[in-house]
Amino acid sequence: MSDPHAETPDAAARAGIPERAEALDDAVYDEYIGAYEERLAQQRASSIEAGRRKGGVAGAAMAGAMLAVADIVEGPKKDDKPVTVEASSDPDDIDRDGIDVQVGDVGVEAPALERLDPVVDHRKRPQL
Repeated sequence: MSDPHAETPDAAARAGIPERAEALDDAVYDEYIGAYEERLAQQRASSIEAGRRKGGVAGAAMAGAMLAVADIVEGPKKDDKPVTVEASSDPDDIDRDGIDVQVGDVGVEAPALERLDPVVDHRKRPQL
């Protein structure tokens, strides 16, 4: 018997977002953001219109107030694009290796940290 949810796409696929978001270039990313903001504006307008149908002017005002409170609580939307950083090697482990850096005339040196045994309590706790 097959899984009934196997063919159901996830939320990102339904929204039209490709699996590899870092593969988006600026034009495609801006297109996705524009489409999202347009859908969001349509949803807000339909919410206010539903409030107007159900409760008249007071219902529309209440729907608008609820959207405003949601914006205040959630804060401003951040337009963070995916960031990919490439390095030519693995980062240094200064805890294990220490550090010795010369910046201009100033030298900074710190030895490696001493390895400590893990803190483990070997006593058995009484069963309650």
